[in-house]
Amino acid sequence: MTPSTIPSTRFSTGQFDVWRDSIDVVYDVERLPDDVETIFDATAEAFQLGDIVVAEAHLGRQRYVRSPGRVRRDGMDHFVLNLYRKGGWSAQTPQGEFEGAAGQVCVIDLSCELITDEPDCSLVALFVPRSLLEERLPNLGALHGSAPSGPYAVLLAEYLDMLARRLPTLSAGGETALSQATCEMLAACISPSLENVAVARPGLELVLRRRAKRFIEARLHSAELNADAICNAVGVSRRTLYRLFDQEGGVLRYIQSRRLERIRSALADPSETRRISEVAAEFGFLRSDHFARVFKHKYGQSPRDMRGLTHQPEADSETFHARIGDADGFDDWIRALHG
Repeated sequence: MTPSTIPSTRFSTGQFDVWRDSIDVVYDVERLPDDVETIFDATAEAFQLGDIVVAEAHLGRQRYVRSPGRVRRDGMDHFVLNLYRKGGWSAQTPQGEFEGAAGQVCVIDLSCELITDEPDCSLVALFVPRSLLEERLPNLGALHGSAPSGPYAVLLAEYLDMLARRLPTLSAGGETALSQATCEMLAACISPSLENVAVARPGLELVLRRRAKRFIEARLHSAELNADAICNAVGVSRRTLYRLFDQEGGVLRYIQSRRLERIRSALADPSETRRISEVAAEFGFLRSDHFARVFKHKYGQSPRDMRGLTHQPEADSETFHARIGDADGFDDWIRALHG
């Protein structure tokens, strides 16, 4: 039986009027003056994580408006944090005018007025009730329309990106814990006090470990891939790096494991005709006897036996699950958020 996934709802349209009606729970939206006749596309998928909602969207150019009348009328009191993977924003708020670009996280206080113009964009939007953040971040509203800055803000962007990519494959049951961890990350990255950072340590280390693994994966061929290089790239001490890879048996063992996996994939590829020793040497295994020993220890087969296999190893893949047409959808979830 396939395990149930986190509740989600999906939306897609090529009609601006349909999109306008769907997002009306949060914003009034308008076409930009020079875009009235152009094609508009919008796709979005939202996930309900306990008291927060996470949405991933690809949207055409448009203007979002929360006028004084709209703010008074709907009483919306949540925060929205938008991570722009592509595109950006130009915002007008009572505090001033702000601009941002891809890779940044914009903070929006829905209890305040806002006009923001956005180009074609791809983004992750996090809707959070004020009550979940106001104790740890009493001044969050001061960032309305702008973006946090500094190294912790970069970690926050990486965390939101990772969260959105993983949500479609996560099993139901852990939404409350994940919601709490996400709020802890927000507090630590926007206001990195000793207390906030200590509470959010698991989430921060998750992002740092992901950053380290991406660095390693891109340099598996390099003879200069070592602990010092990783520490410099990720911005952590050796002690922290070793802690990040405790569950992997250590960072050096992790590197060796990933190199062996690359070699295994190559040997199972019928189009790879180089000698086994050449393939191994490409990934730093210069002694054939040592390579053969560690390879057999990991896979239970010699490299030569592995080469005799004709099938490709199954590649890691992300399985996408979505519940289309749930009784409760995005607008219901936003209205139901605890204020």
